[in-house]
Amino acid sequence: MLRFRFILYVTLLIRCIGFAQNDSSLYFPEKPIKEGIFLTYEDFRNSRSIPKEQLISDKNRERVEFISKTLLQEKFSYRVNETIVTVESKRVWGFYQGNTFYINYNGEFYRIPVFGSICFLVANVKVVSPSVYDPRFGYIGSVSTTETREFIMNFYEGNITEFTQYKVETLLSLDKQIYEEFKKLSRRKQKQQTYRYIRKYNEAHPVYFLIEKPQR
Repeated sequence: MLRFRFILYVTLLIRCIGFAQNDSSLYFPEKPIKEGIFLTYEDFRNSRSIPKEQLISDKNRERVEFISKTLLQEKFSYRVNETIVTVESKRVWGFYQGNTFYINYNGEFYRIPVFGSICFLVANVKVVSPSVYDPRFGYIGSVSTTETREFIMNFYEGNITEFTQYKVETLLSLDKQIYEEFKKLSRRKQKQQTYRYIRKYNEAHPVYFLIEKPQR
């Protein structure tokens, strides 16, 4: 059953990538796109953002961090022709600012330092330790702490998942040559070179944003 799910997962990803290269636009890291806010993943995939010129804010529009500071507020507003739309900041999928993509994870925005078909980022997660019994004090209540963890995102799906060796290998397996080369390494070297192979995969599989067809 697990093997069937794995094969189905890989097949769907291949179809997504194949579809993404039809009616699409190649992303060039050295060519910045228009800065703005992506309300949904679909907006992100179509490179359809709310440009900062439409945002209503008392922040300095000329500052690099204008968008991120605007989203620190509980809500933000923007103009669409003569209409003003207000949105809760926590509902925003992500934004593009200073030639960098940012994504919303659990209500906070995190920079994507490695952007490509396989995106890599670091985010904070809240960890709740269960209550424990101490013979001197009895039961000690649960304790909440914050930990920094690594995550990956498949550009063609948009789902953020915690970084694991298995999930990385699943994505690398979409490229037979790269995957076979990776699998020839010892388990120790695989772990050491995981990030290098993510970058290698991204170089071989550049990102394509969809192009919306004009409505007739």
